Amino acid sequence: MVDIFQEVEEDLKRERSEALWRKYGKYVIGVAAVIVLGVAGREGWKTYEHSTSIENGTRFANAIELAQSGDENKDAALAALDGVIADGDAGFVALGHFQKAAVYLRAGAKESAVTELEAVAGNDDIDQVYRDLAVVEVAMNSATESNAKDLIKRLDPIAVPENAWYYSARELIAMLHVAAGEIDAAKPLLTDIADDSEAPSGMRARANEILKAIGA
Repeated sequence: MVDIFQEVEEDLKRERSEALWRKYGKYVIGVAAVIVLGVAGREGWKTYEHSTSIENGTRFANAIELAQSGDENKDAALAALDGVIADGDAGFVALGHFQKAAVYLRAGAKESAVTELEAVAGNDDIDQVYRDLAVVEVAMNSATESNAKDLIKRLDPIAVPENAWYYSARELIAMLHVAAGEIDAAKPLLTDIADDSEAPSGMRARANEILKAIGA
């Protein structure tokens, strides 16, 4: 009988974890396109201003305009971004892949978006800050119960205070523990986020809400 009760308890934990991920995971994942567009737009303009390759800057700006002008121009935008990636330096390569990922995310093509992000994460010529962002974005857009632990391992080196993406990585690790059914592992991380006055207010509010939901 003890084994039966343990099995029922495990089933309940799994159902609760899946429900929490469905309810709150979307808010974490939802920032993916915002981060990509914001960073790529800002850094793309800086690159345009400071790069010696004015032609690539112009092509990148035109590609962004196409990408933001509607779904009917999606293929043209992707082709333009492929040109930027093929001919640009490492900075333009990263920005081109991020923008392609954003286009695919808007179209609901997550697997294609993740492919673009992995191209940044695995490119040693690209600055670490972009590669770390790509790993965060990969986790945001590919998380499942089965790959949660592998993604946590990839995020661990990013979830340190000196990293630009510290808060995003830390929140995502907590949510990945939830997705994997590891509620006890998620609780201290969520508590730390909720109590961190320097964490974004929306993130602190989510952490408090999730803690209430899991009975912490």
